[in-house]
Amino acid sequence: MTKPKYPTLREICNTHASKREYERYLPLSRYVFRPLGFLATWLAIRLGLTSETVSWISGFVALIGCLCLMDSREQLLLIGVSLLILFNLLDCVDGSMARAMKTENPYGSFLDSVMALVDMGLWAIIGIMAYRHPQLLYWPNPFDKGEIVWLITGGITCYFYNLVSYIEGAFDRLLREGVNKLFNKSEPEISIGNVAENRNDSLFFIRNIIRRINHNLRVRETYLFLLVLAFFGRAVDLLLIFFLFYYVLHTTLLVFIYCRRGRQLRKSHLQEPL
Repeated sequence: MTKPKYPTLREICNTHASKREYERYLPLSRYVFRPLGFLATWLAIRLGLTSETVSWISGFVALIGCLCLMDSREQLLLIGVSLLILFNLLDCVDGSMARAMKTENPYGSFLDSVMALVDMGLWAIIGIMAYRHPQLLYWPNPFDKGEIVWLITGGITCYFYNLVSYIEGAFDRLLREGVNKLFNKSEPEISIGNVAENRNDSLFFIRNIIRRINHNLRVRETYLFLLVLAFFGRAVDLLLIFFLFYYVLHTTLLVFIYCRRGRQLRKSHLQEPL
């Protein structure tokens, strides 16, 4: 019987080339989860697993992790956090397996997206954890209202997290194509030929730093890392406050920017000859 030919570790790494630019300024992903993910991919392939199987396993791991975080027993909390970190690692593995084995397919992409839906409720789950474990809070009794404040904060943070995604999705579906065409036509300062001129802007460096920080705050690796710090630092409430303000600010800015671009697009359409 012919022995199956499996991709080497280097070949697995090479299939990830298209994503390197996206992860260029995501240190946790680039230097921690991706290298570990390549090793896990190499092992999973030789164990005979498929990318779809890994997606199902990742979803099960995430579910158990969330249940542990909501449990009243403190000894399960660290297990829950660890399982969510494992889930994030497995979420790297299924895509790497599909690319390395050339088995990418719509069903696999669907599973990968569905299993990542745990993100939609994570902040509410952290709010439940804060409510049930006041020993993890820096400010356990805000305004003499008790831990219920942090349960509500988690729910509101969760709402704005999902609202950001909804607004971005609506812009992509309804406005992005037209806005891109409009700006490519009417704003030469964003073209490649004028990049050097833009970089002379005194605010370019600051804007670039803010962009990279925002990029990191949007990915799961970052808020899992911050959750670990908040857990051991007994400051889960501070984590909730920070991300509540972040998502509220992000939502406000997105609505302002997207509405401004939408009005520009509308004005352009009204000026076009019939």
